[in-house]
Amino acid sequence: MTSIGLSLIDRLLDDEGSLAERVRNGLRRDLEDLLNSNPRVVSWSRELAELDSSLLNFGIPDLATTNLATEHLRMAAVAEIGEIIRAWEPRLKDLVVSAIPNADPADNSLRMRIEGQVMLDPLKEPMIFDTIIDPIGNVISLGA
Repeated sequence: MTSIGLSLIDRLLDDEGSLAERVRNGLRRDLEDLLNSNPRVVSWSRELAELDSSLLNFGIPDLATTNLATEHLRMAAVAEIGEIIRAWEPRLKDLVVSAIPNADPADNSLRMRIEGQVMLDPLKEPMIFDTIIDPIGNVISLGA
């Protein structure tokens, strides 16, 4: 397997810390960018099929209009977000995205855990991010 290095921005910032910490921070930042971005809402003609995998489709659907009232709907949203992360974040291997139950039934937030491994020569480094998505305020935060 190929190990990864730091992204260009992380190399330019030259932050202190171990390689694993710097990769974790960069991955958290990139996942926040992905989860806080929305893809295009207008469809295009079939001749432009290449655009389906372009940056025009970067992000997750706007959750402000998504019904997350039932456990089934939350699980479907988590599964869709997992597929989007798989498509746009190739550094995460063995990706598992799972829902975390809300302690308060009146809480509309979608809580999930993003787990995967990143290849850091010579080891696999586990990465776990607990994520809270507030669909009303469209605020997404990742913790390590």
